[in-house]
This record gives sequence, C-alpha cells and structure tokens, in this order.
Amino acid sequence: MWVSIVIFTFFTTLVVIAWKFLNWVWLTPKRMEKILRKQGLKGNSYKFLFGDAKETSIMYKESYSKPIGVNDDIGPRVMPFISKTIKTYGENSFMWVGPRPCVFIMDAELMKVVMNKYNSFHKPFKISNPIFRRLIGGLIRFEGEKWSKNRKKLNPLFHLDRLKDMVGTMQKQCEEILEEWSNMIPKDGSPGMIDVFPYLPDYTGSVVSHTLFTTPFQGIVKRTFNIISELTLLANQAQPFSVPGEQFLPTKKYRRANEIENEVRVTFTSMINERLDKREAGEINREPDLFDMFLDELNDVHNSRDRAMAIQEIIQQCKLFFIAGYETTSNLVAWTIIMLAVHQDWQDRARKEIFEVLGKKDKIHGDDLGHLKVLNLIINEVLRLYPPSVEVTRVVEEETQFGEYCLPKGAMVMLPVILLHRNPRIWGKDVLEFKPERFAEGVLKAANGHAAFIPFGWGQRNCIGANLAVWETKVFVISLLRKFAFELSPEYAHGPLVSLNMQPQYGAPLVLRKL
Repeated sequence: MWVSIVIFTFFTTLVVIAWKFLNWVWLTPKRMEKILRKQGLKGNSYKFLFGDAKETSIMYKESYSKPIGVNDDIGPRVMPFISKTIKTYGENSFMWVGPRPCVFIMDAELMKVVMNKYNSFHKPFKISNPIFRRLIGGLIRFEGEKWSKNRKKLNPLFHLDRLKDMVGTMQKQCEEILEEWSNMIPKDGSPGMIDVFPYLPDYTGSVVSHTLFTTPFQGIVKRTFNIISELTLLANQAQPFSVPGEQFLPTKKYRRANEIENEVRVTFTSMINERLDKREAGEINREPDLFDMFLDELNDVHNSRDRAMAIQEIIQQCKLFFIAGYETTSNLVAWTIIMLAVHQDWQDRARKEIFEVLGKKDKIHGDDLGHLKVLNLIINEVLRLYPPSVEVTRVVEEETQFGEYCLPKGAMVMLPVILLHRNPRIWGKDVLEFKPERFAEGVLKAANGHAAFIPFGWGQRNCIGANLAVWETKVFVISLLRKFAFELSPEYAHGPLVSLNMQPQYGAPLVLRKL
C-alpha cells in the first residue's frame, strides 16, 4: 500500500510539474500573444522557450563585429533586433524575451506613466537571469515603504551641498591620472597618443571609494571593483530571462560567477566587521558616509539569522553603488571626452569659459561648476546621445489598461530610451547631430515641449547618484581642458557597446598636446 501511495504521489507531482512547465513555456505565451495581436500589436510569432533570444543574439554579435562612423545613428548598433522589429512592424510592436512578450513604448508621456506607476509596473529582477540578480540589489530593487525609507535616508548624501565637499577629492584623484598622462607625453612638446578609457574607471572608482566609503582605492578594494565589473560582463552574456534551475548548472560562466560572488561577500563582510570595530572603539570622528548609513541597519537586528540577512542586504547595497559610481560615471566621462575630441569648436568654447570662470586658481570649488554654462550644455547633449541606460524594462504585475491597450499580467514593457532621445519628431531633423546649443533654453525647450530627456530615469525613482555622476564628469573635463588640447587618434574606432551601461567598445585613443 505504501508503495502504491509513493508511486501515485510521484506521478502526481510529475504531472503537476509538467503542467506548470507547459503552461509557463507554451500556453501562457500563446494566450498573451493572442491578446496583444487582437489589439493591433505586431511582432514575430512565439518560438518555444527562447522566443526571439537566438535571433537577437546573432544580431548583436554581427552588430558588434565592426565599428561605425562617429556621426552614424547608434540605435541600430546597440539595439539591433529592436530597431529591426520597429522598422518591420512599426512602433506598435513587441518582441519575445524568452516566454514573455515585451511591448515597446515609444510615446514619451506613456513612458512617464510606466516609470511612475510602481504598483502596476515592477522592475524585472525576479525574472532576470540569475547572474544579473546577484549583481543588482539594494535600493534599486526595493519597493514601497522600504524603498521610500531608504531613499529618504540616503538622499542627504547626494545633495548639492554635500557634493561640494567632494569636489576636492574628485580633483585630487583626477590630477593623479592627468599627471601620469603628462609623463607619458614626449618632453619636447610634441603630442602623444594615449588610450584614456582604461584610466577612467580608476578615477571614478577612487571617487566612490573615498567619498562614499571613506576607503582608499587600492589593494583588495580596487580588485573588488574589477571583479564586480567582470560580473557585469558575465550577466550580459547570459540569457536575458531566467530558466528555472539554470544557476545550478556547472557551466564555466556560473562557476566563475559563484567564485566572484564568494570573493565579494568575503571582502565586504571583512569591511563591515572592520568598520563596526572602529565605530565601537570610537575611532570615527567625521560625518557618516554611505557605508555607515548601511551599517545603521544592523542596530535593530539582534538574532544571528536576521543579522546574516541584513549583512547580505548591505553587501547588495554596496555592490549597487560600486557599480553605479564606477561604470556609469566612467562611461559618461569617456563619451564626453570623445565628443569634445571630435567637435573641436566645442572643446575650444568649453576651455575658454573654464579659464574665464576659474582664472588661474588651482582649486576647483563646487560653486564654480554652476557657472560653466557651456560645459552644462555639452554634458546634456552627451547624455542625450549616449545615455547611461539605453532602455528601461518593466513587468506588468496585474492586467493593466495602458493608453489604448490592455496589457496582460506577466507581459513586459520596454522603454527604448536611446530611440526616444534620437526621435526626430521630438528633437528635430538635426537629432543625430552633436548640438549642445539645443539645451540653451532648457531641457523642455530642447525637446520641443516633450518630457523626453530621461538619461537617469524619471520621477521619484530617478537615479540617486545622477548629480554625483555629472559633477565627477565636470571636474574631470575641467582639469583635462586646463592641461591638454586633444583630438581623436587615427586609431580610434567608434563602437558604442552596451554591457550594463553604454561604453566605447574599442577604447578612446586620443592625441594629447600639453598646453
């Protein structure tokens, strides 16, 4: 009898699992496809399990196999499959991310609705590939009251008054790199060629490490930045959706991801314990930094299980700010330098204004940055053309009426930011040109009255570190323009590539001449 019960239970469980799998991988996708097509949305027919993933992967590989012209539209390069789908089916279209349809939202006003209706449209972390879920956590994944409480607590660290205190550190870290470049250029006054891109993460990593964690950017801390960056590459190479159980497969990719995760956990745990010891001994006599604010969460934790969970959450918070402050900002600095190297007239205008505002004084002060109008225009235009995130994706939590469409639960929506920023109906026929003057009368005027400039997101949940990224970029560019004139090297190849953020695939080799 017991044998019969075991056999019955086994086969019942097997049938339930098989049914759930069939429903997830075929029945539900086909049902959602029918709903979307009835409303006039178009896209490829659903393919079992992988959807459009294979074709997307092939197109990315082909797209990244060769450079493009510096004035070419980068949309088809960084979003090849999406660009093709919209060209084939029109703006009212969708693609398949594994077994989920992903509807493109091209209207700026509807984009705002998606980013502001947090209860209806959630970030897709739960369905992302397991490596990406390890990579991104903390504030960016919090929802509701937990997000509000943490954001309110951290906001003061990123207020302009606090950023002004960081400018000295930014300048110091920047000048160390510029001095190294200076020593690499011939002493006879002739120009020298340097690929500046590999140096920029050291600058932004140093600023984040010193200003937010009060920790020198060296040794194990620098290594941690580097291996977290490696984890972003692994996440980018994985499927964009999660296949149940795939993280347990003994593949080279997941083995390496596990090694990185373990090392990062050990490093941050050591940093946490060291900081807690210093706090307890009364050795910290400065204002709390970001790391201290994370550790405050341990004050109300009393049992070992909850403490372990709290420490894991702190580690995720640290990883988030390491990544955001390290990669996002270094890429913004890189694209700003590249654009100034291409557009010499704007380089000259920015340099002239810098000398007029700063004169001969050595120290850059936070108040100086607000007076650099030309530099502000330049950075806005760089953020339009090379936004840190090329798209924003959300998951529909419940069946939702959205504009003229009714989106089924479980579907996804994608906001292609890079296409919005390059839409000629919004920005004009010169949309592909580098024209910082378009921002002279403000962002809204530049976009012809549309709220269509969203390089750091929109609304309450815009990037908390946006101002820090822009200020770091300003300080580096100011220091660079005071010391060097530069142009693109003949070896430069234009290749915008999306990993976690958009970066120059072939680096940024420049010809620099000392002033």
